[in-house]
Amino acid sequence: MENLQEQPLLQMNLDYDGGHILHETVRWSRFLSIVGIVAISLMILVFALAGTALIAGLSSLAPSIASLAGMGGAILVLILLIAFSALGFMVLMLYRFSVLTRRGIDQQDQATFTRGVKCLKIYFIISGIFAILGLLGNLSSLINLFLINRIHI
Repeated sequence: MENLQEQPLLQMNLDYDGGHILHETVRWSRFLSIVGIVAISLMILVFALAGTALIAGLSSLAPSIASLAGMGGAILVLILLIAFSALGFMVLMLYRFSVLTRRGIDQQDQATFTRGVKCLKIYFIISGIFAILGLLGNLSSLINLFLINRIHI
């Protein structure tokens, strides 16, 4: 039996159009990752400079956070830390995809190209998790809104 690891999966060669499209994809992913790094940095700066005002505003909107006896700020910081870490990791994976894929194409190195594509896979997995969480949040908001309107009728 032949070793399946050594055989190419798709047995395809990349023509000029496919290579051009892949180069454009790498270029755009690099641009978007750099924009993402700048955006995350600006968000961290805004939260660092206006953190107390944000916590006060959040406490007035959600009194349950204010009733935690000062823990509202720590909880908010923890949530922001987790969110920024996840977003930062996503942006890092997109940037690594662009760098490794470009290097793999330029040097004709299959292993480097494969590592770049694996980074893109991780990026899409995390994006999918965020998309599912967003959909579940929207669904729960709609259900909550429907139940609140039903109770008040």
